Amino acid sequence: MSTPLVRLTSKGQMTIPQSVRETLGLKAGDYLTILVDEDEIRLKKVQPVKPLSKEDPIWKLVGAGSSGLKDVAAKHDHYLAEGEVERWKK
Repeated sequence: MSTPLVRLTSKGQMTIPQSVRETLGLKAGDYLTILVDEDEIRLKKVQPVKPLSKEDPIWKLVGAGSSGLKDVAAKHDHYLAEGEVERWKK
């Protein structure tokens, strides 16, 4: 593949050539990070986060806490605030 040439607009925008978008699987809405090294700019595709598989060992830890509270996920901030209030009272 030859080196593509792009032109910067007055707003600092450029169009990534179709051949490059196809090679990287880029589509509308994808994110890129910008890496600057002296006079070089590199764009890197941001990979979406993949959900954990059912076999991931982290699942063995879910619910392993000893608080006995069943609604910690929903009321997490509430419980943190309660803990801080109790700590301040000491």
